[in-house]
Amino acid sequence: MNNLNRALFINAIVLCSFLSPAVFAQESMNRIVAIVDKGVILKSQLDEQVKQTYQRLPAEQRASISRDDIEKRVLDRMVQTELQLQIARRSAMKISDAEIEDSMQRIAAANKLSTEEFLDVLQKDGVTLKSFKNSIRDQMLVRRVQASYVHHEVKVSDQEVASFLNYLEQSEGDQSTEYHLGHILIATPENASPQQITTARNKAEKIITSLKQGKKFSTLSIANSDASNALDGGDLGWMKLAQMPSLLTPFVEKMQVNEFSDPIESPSGFHIIKLFGTRGQQKVMITKTHVRHILIKINALITDQIAQDRLLNLKQRIENGEDFAALARTNSEDRGSAINGGDLNWVQPGALVPAFEAAMNTLEINEISQPVQTQFGWHLIQVLGREEQDNTQLMREAQARSQLQKRKADAAIESWLTKLRDDAYIEYRLDN
Repeated sequence: MNNLNRALFINAIVLCSFLSPAVFAQESMNRIVAIVDKGVILKSQLDEQVKQTYQRLPAEQRASISRDDIEKRVLDRMVQTELQLQIARRSAMKISDAEIEDSMQRIAAANKLSTEEFLDVLQKDGVTLKSFKNSIRDQMLVRRVQASYVHHEVKVSDQEVASFLNYLEQSEGDQSTEYHLGHILIATPENASPQQITTARNKAEKIITSLKQGKKFSTLSIANSDASNALDGGDLGWMKLAQMPSLLTPFVEKMQVNEFSDPIESPSGFHIIKLFGTRGQQKVMITKTHVRHILIKINALITDQIAQDRLLNLKQRIENGEDFAALARTNSEDRGSAINGGDLNWVQPGALVPAFEAAMNTLEINEISQPVQTQFGWHLIQVLGREEQDNTQLMREAQARSQLQKRKADAAIESWLTKLRDDAYIEYRLDN
């Protein structure tokens, strides 16, 4: 079906769905603002997303950012999201209610709120629980689609990590220092005319004037930046000199904290950066734990209660003098560790599932836990030892690998999304 016929087909379906008087009464609320391949985005959906975007802004910034400043950016993001959600629907991907609840709890904890307090905040901000859960579900589905179609193809070799670390060490400048940067881009088209370049430069100069007058960098980013992270306030996060675009390095080296640059011209437009903060490299110490366990899995015949009773019986036998390792070999259903007497060896923080690790961290040396439940079943856990380890080099390697993976993934996702948009029928109706 060509693009014109597809559009007519979609319009016909949409028209049929809008024939009832009740819907006509809400025409202004539910008019179509974008057609996205086989789906549509309604004005009511856009309004909800714009409202949620506003709610994420600090209160003092909301009044200074107009709806027009962010509406088109939000709609662009919704179009991009809808294309990926259509893939998720075709692939029958699902996000469980339990996953959504877990995500909400993590968001609440990150904001130092209980789940009940977080729900109160949503209600006060006029965000319904249903719409917030739908937003979380969509975000998780998009991440799952990207992981399935892009991330699995992104590989970083040990040699790339070693070369990158060597590059950091050989690069000029203080490589122990990290810089927290903000970024605003006023984009110019490819082969821009002198008039287009002048217009972009003037816009950038006006932003500089606003910054000098005390306007927040994040507010100006949301309202003006053409960068992909505009709605995040232009925050680039922490990075070392060698990790940032070479265009920015000479300016960042000379900047003081809270200082912002003049417009920096490049083929893509004019860049404005701000240095939010700096920090030095610190030694990273971790506590490794030597741990072993016995696992009883749940199945049609083994209930939670039966599993717990079995483990309590084994715990009593160990406390009466029987050997933990011998009982693990004959009873544990984690066959990988059972052959070694249940020994998981020395593990680093984050290596085990949260419920197991949380219980393990409460135990004294040689202490045996009560039965602990995880998604794998029920465990009896014993800690055999703990030691502090300088993890700085491993952390540097992990950070380098993460940085390289992010660079490759960002480029791959950008390319994939561009192709996705090019192959889809997209029609904006925001101004209709």
